[in-house]
Amino acid sequence: MRIIKFGIISAVILFVVVTAISLAIPSHIRLSKAVNIMADNKTVLSLIKDTTKWHEWHPAYMPGSPSPEGLSIKPIVANDSEVVMQLQQFQRRPVINGWRIHRYSYSDSTTLQWYMDFQLGPYPWQKFSSMLYESTFGRMMQKGLTNIKGIVEGENFKSQ
Repeated sequence: MRIIKFGIISAVILFVVVTAISLAIPSHIRLSKAVNIMADNKTVLSLIKDTTKWHEWHPAYMPGSPSPEGLSIKPIVANDSEVVMQLQQFQRRPVINGWRIHRYSYSDSTTLQWYMDFQLGPYPWQKFSSMLYESTFGRMMQKGLTNIKGIVEGENFKSQ
């Protein structure tokens, strides 16, 4: 009986500790990647605004990639310096994807920033799983930005 009681108390204490630690993880996560590109805003953003061109640069849509099924894309903002879209797959939480152009007068290139905003659920496992987003989504974002750079700068590139 003592062992069962000890096991139950230990499980409750472990649950409380894990929950308390997860409270320190924010429920809004933003991943952001950027690349410098030698091109104008219009050329860069035209690839992003037109979702039918995503197969040319977006790693999730390129030939040979498993296509994201049941994904809806809803444009939110599209102007001369930023494109924001909401992507949602089936009954999952929507993820905001934004591409912003930063141009500085002292620079000869354009900086393209891609960010993804995630709203996490209240459960500890949802918050802890967000620690893996950098290794999955971050790599995909960097590869996509590199692909865009290769296309608009006219380079021959291979998507890995």
